[in-house]
Amino acid sequence: MDQNMNQNPNAATPMEPVSVGTVVPMGEAWAEGVSRVPVSPRSRRLRWGIAVAVVVSVLTATVAGAFVLSGGAGAKSLTAGAVPKNAIAFLEVRTDLPGDQHAKLADFMSHFPGFKDRAQFDNALDEMLNKLTGAVSPDLWYSSAFKPWMEGEVSVAVMDLGSGKMSPTMMSSPAVYTLPSAVAIFALKDRAAAQTWVSGELTRQGVTATSQTYAGTTLYTIGSGDTGAYAFTDQDLLLGTVAGVEASLDTKTNGSLADNANYQAAMKSLTGDSLARFYIDPSVIFSGDVAAMKSAMSALAQSGASTPPMIGMSSASFPAWIAGSVRAESDHMVVDVTYPRPTGTSESGNHVSRLAPVLPGTTVGVFEVHSVGKLVTDELAALQAQLPAGAVSQLQSAQDELTRIGGIDWLGDGVAVVTKDGSIYGGGLVVEAADAATASTKVTLITNLAALAGGSLKLTSRHETYKGVGITILTAPGGTAGMPLEVAVASSGNLLIAGYTDQFVKAMIDTTPATSLASQPDYSAVMAATGSSNENSFYVNIPALEDQIGQAVLASSPTRWTLDYKPYFDHLGGIGYSVVDGNTVILRLVVMAK
Repeated sequence: MDQNMNQNPNAATPMEPVSVGTVVPMGEAWAEGVSRVPVSPRSRRLRWGIAVAVVVSVLTATVAGAFVLSGGAGAKSLTAGAVPKNAIAFLEVRTDLPGDQHAKLADFMSHFPGFKDRAQFDNALDEMLNKLTGAVSPDLWYSSAFKPWMEGEVSVAVMDLGSGKMSPTMMSSPAVYTLPSAVAIFALKDRAAAQTWVSGELTRQGVTATSQTYAGTTLYTIGSGDTGAYAFTDQDLLLGTVAGVEASLDTKTNGSLADNANYQAAMKSLTGDSLARFYIDPSVIFSGDVAAMKSAMSALAQSGASTPPMIGMSSASFPAWIAGSVRAESDHMVVDVTYPRPTGTSESGNHVSRLAPVLPGTTVGVFEVHSVGKLVTDELAALQAQLPAGAVSQLQSAQDELTRIGGIDWLGDGVAVVTKDGSIYGGGLVVEAADAATASTKVTLITNLAALAGGSLKLTSRHETYKGVGITILTAPGGTAGMPLEVAVASSGNLLIAGYTDQFVKAMIDTTPATSLASQPDYSAVMAATGSSNENSFYVNIPALEDQIGQAVLASSPTRWTLDYKPYFDHLGGIGYSVVDGNTVILRLVVMAK
């Protein structure tokens, strides 16, 4: 591998620390394979007009490009001790690949072009990060600009979302906000080298920094007002808004996020070493929006305008915290999102899919929800408890209509399915009933209702029998390519099946355990990794769909898909997630490699 790829040809010689600099244009060389983006001189200055903009851009690019590397509760955070205790959002990224993550990420990446040689993994990873950070600016190559002085963790903390006043009319006048209070934190292994690099970048971009003393530390402010600031401690480089950096420096006396009980509980909900992780306090984030919304609704009501009821709009509706991580396993990447289940929310229960063993093996996409009837019934009851009197009567009328057609309590697990047989797509809906008699009765009810509505909707129907199963095909005008739309309905055992044309229904009838979705290795691997016992799940067979998706997204430049993206997508397997219920809810997303 070309070692020169890890060096920026236009990198300037580090300069001694300064607080005021002059404009030096950025170099024009770009990382190999990265296209130039025209940028005016004014735009270049604005990119570094406030230093935090570059850091956030670099962090975003690094996180996105490194397969959303976001971690677990293995290695202790290097920067949480510098995050204000009242932070409402915190994201950390680990470039040092802690614990088992170096070996497992190397295993995972070895499935993809450019990473086949395990001995060259570190160089290949640096090269990838160089291209990502270099795309932000040619002089911001990871291996030369950041790696020499970083300890291996960079994080971003947000203390508030800014302040502003929501217009009572909302739609006619936009809200006006001040800047949020935020800080980016780089854990340092070489403070002097970091100071030299920052000073050189400020000089190169013509940014003026004014120094002052705050909390016993030199604080550099950039621009006017609360535009931007940075400071160095022995452990960290702090970069953000003035208020954000000051709040970080105040952690020595006011306490840090590491002392926050909610943060501690959130981190305990994550397992294993990881490459990054995040923490969110949703009650604080959304409580301001709830208060502003209620105030706006009140103003509208006082003006005589009609307003919708405020449903579920209280801080108690949100979990105390949300945590997340993404970690590498040898053959897949895992993204976990966890949160304590809010009191009073409905539980559908965890169990292994009962429908995957009866779905066709040609299934390429499936979304499954357990106990559909119970979930809907519980949610309607919760909604009724929150509605004003007038709206309750309307909801009750809707519930009465559902009762007349048998209600929805009988609904068990349900799936939405997409199938692909060769180049032919199909699919439909499948739901459980308590028994075969109930399923048959409900199908008869559906076909009778369709017959009653047939005149106004111009529906026609026909019936056929396939392997002893009666199928009703409902036809309506207005399908694609001038063809009528056909929906087939049938019951088979305790299942109600509705499909696009009768082919899906027939495929369901033909399916055996040996030919089912559950027997497909890719689906089984994805579900095993996400959690086979769950309350709802989702699965997509990427290999079966990648060409159609790629060509559709890059329709104007098909060669880009073939040359730049397909070589990587060819080594992806299935993607799926499961939601596992409990005192702590876990949503786990998995991306398989092959």
